[in-house]
Amino acid sequence: MNPTTAFTSPVQIRPLVAADAAAYKTLRDEALRTAPDAFTSDYESSVGRDASEYVARFGAPESGQFFLGAFDAAGQLLGCLGCERKQRIKQRHCAVVVGMMVAPRAQRQGIGQHLVADCIEAARRVPGLTQLVLTVTASNTHVVRLYEQAGFRAWGLLPNAIVVDGVGFDKLHMVRVLHD
Repeated sequence: MNPTTAFTSPVQIRPLVAADAAAYKTLRDEALRTAPDAFTSDYESSVGRDASEYVARFGAPESGQFFLGAFDAAGQLLGCLGCERKQRIKQRHCAVVVGMMVAPRAQRQGIGQHLVADCIEAARRVPGLTQLVLTVTASNTHVVRLYEQAGFRAWGLLPNAIVVDGVGFDKLHMVRVLHD
């Protein structure tokens, strides 16, 4: 991944590795706590998990199973985004984009946009991978727009896909073809 400098301080985007597990867990716990309607996972079930449990998700970009992290100049994890290739033979052309998180203090600085762009670029280099899919909370219009600007298009809506404190939230299903 290439370092980007469109921020007030330099941000480097790179694949997460085992040594990043504690920082990832901290970011994930904060995201689940502060934006419960954005994730299918919940804070209460996740906060007690050990950071080492997430290492298997990191993988390597060439496999189609990876997480990218955005780090500031001091090495602090500001955001991340995952890509998880489907494992069944008939679905291996497809990967699911998961876990978009940007620390509250770093939001609205273009980090999410760069994570999505780098994820798409890494996915394009995976042999046989032809499309990315994701779900996003439909009422989170800022993030929906971010994905649309990256070439994702909506293909369906699941009403009340998640329920948080008795309130239902719809999930928008989106797809992006990797090769024209």
